[in-house]
Amino acid sequence: MDTIATDTSKTWTAEEYLQLEENPNQQLINGNLIMSPSPTLQHQKILRTIHRYLDQYAIKKGDETFFAPLDVHLDQKNVPQPDLVYVLKRNLNKLSKRGIEGAPDLIIEIISPSNSYIDRYEKKNLYQQFKVKEYWIVDPGNCTLEIYKLENEEYNLAQYLAEKGTVKSPLLPGLSLTVDTIFEDK
Repeated sequence: MDTIATDTSKTWTAEEYLQLEENPNQQLINGNLIMSPSPTLQHQKILRTIHRYLDQYAIKKGDETFFAPLDVHLDQKNVPQPDLVYVLKRNLNKLSKRGIEGAPDLIIEIISPSNSYIDRYEKKNLYQQFKVKEYWIVDPGNCTLEIYKLENEEYNLAQYLAEKGTVKSPLLPGLSLTVDTIFEDK
């Protein structure tokens, strides 16, 4: 199934988005209501693996990790639901009853054929605009991981791994995670 935008004749606001019935597969990107099919089992296994490693790291540091569905309230036209977010201890004040208010420190998106364009371009630009310090794109189809670091208000590729290699997160020094571990259930 494809990702679709619903009612593209209008620009949605965060208030209108929050009045919709709860749906874990919808998000607001640039005023467009985006709905996606449920993630695949492979997607969920990859998410689970990455979350385990990041959460163990976060607990030691006093940081927090969260996985979708969770709203990240960036502004009145952007309420994405990233696959995984990481919030440093010093930014825990961004956590609220609604989700996360403002940019988390790290966002991870696991792409699929239905959302590849949105994650690689629209969301990447959005996260850069709102100054998310680090953005990971995980591509199960190609067994790749791209890490982008925000420098001078632009994302620069900090690391590109294909099938093998150790993740070196600029934001999370000492994180112990390998690409083959991420994709071991593929």
